[in-house]
Amino acid sequence: MDMLCCTNCFTHSFLKKEIGKASTKNGECSFCNSKKDYPLCTPSSLIDLFQPLLDLYSEASSGQLINELLQDDWKMFSKNINKKNQLQLISRIAGLENLKSKKFTSRFVMNKAYIGKWGAFTHELKHENRFFPKNAIDTYQLSELFNYLIMPNEKNPKYVFRARINHQSKILPITEMGKPPLVESKDGRANPKGISYFYGASDEKTAIAESRPYKSEAVCVAKFKVHKKISLIDLRDPKRTISPFGLDDDTLFLLYREHMPFLGHLSATLSKPVLPHKKELEYLPTQYLCELIKYNKFNGIVFKSSLEKGDNCVFFDDSFLKGVKVETYIVSDTMVKSVKQRIKK
Repeated sequence: MDMLCCTNCFTHSFLKKEIGKASTKNGECSFCNSKKDYPLCTPSSLIDLFQPLLDLYSEASSGQLINELLQDDWKMFSKNINKKNQLQLISRIAGLENLKSKKFTSRFVMNKAYIGKWGAFTHELKHENRFFPKNAIDTYQLSELFNYLIMPNEKNPKYVFRARINHQSKILPITEMGKPPLVESKDGRANPKGISYFYGASDEKTAIAESRPYKSEAVCVAKFKVHKKISLIDLRDPKRTISPFGLDDDTLFLLYREHMPFLGHLSATLSKPVLPHKKELEYLPTQYLCELIKYNKFNGIVFKSSLEKGDNCVFFDDSFLKGVKVETYIVSDTMVKSVKQRIKK
């Protein structure tokens, strides 16, 4: 009996659609053991999609298993398939034997010039020239990269949550749970002081964590419905967001060698914890990035929370949000992590 893979083996939407097109039947997967009625196809039918990707790597005396590289570089496989079956699946796709005894490495050295330019630009922005930096980045080129990160409409959030610490004796009305008035807008990860954006989260717990409450404080959490079509930039994890499939060889090479390292750097920068007393300077690069995203007519961004497992979102305008309800929570505990630091003598 032939082994068949399914759409549930992989993470990338493009690949899932291609498997659906190539599928001859639905049923149980041989690799991720999905019991549901997913579209199935023979792994070898995917070789034309995978070959340009596999050509980015070459066999080496030391390195990683090919499935590990594909997972590290592209977040290729879903959580439903274990490493052993990942390797077996790639073996079937590529028609190669004994992959478990072979090591691979990238054929190319990653070009981190973008990261270097961004670093020089942000240093000047923070410490030398705030408005007319000599190391200004190519905004057209950076804007072009946003096209890789547009969140598909079907994945846009349907509801978002916003938390506010409440020192009043009564619950805050929904009308006071949106973005702050301009005169009360403070420096944020995405906005300079005086420019007001809506900061939200994917769930109540993340929203509460982002408000940084003390133990026993009351926190109001509002639920908002997104009632219009919006366009968001997804900066949570470019390796999962950006699909390497369906690209010509030159575009794939450029994406792999230059763009992916840089976009990963931007994603990490947005989610990096910043101490309150340093935020005025440390937020300048991400404020610039968000202003450029807004200039390109996007409605906002989504990025990882540095405090919880959920996601954060920033909307440049909240006119497409409709308040649903407000609930009050009392913070019963906060987490403190102990870090030992060695001091060199």
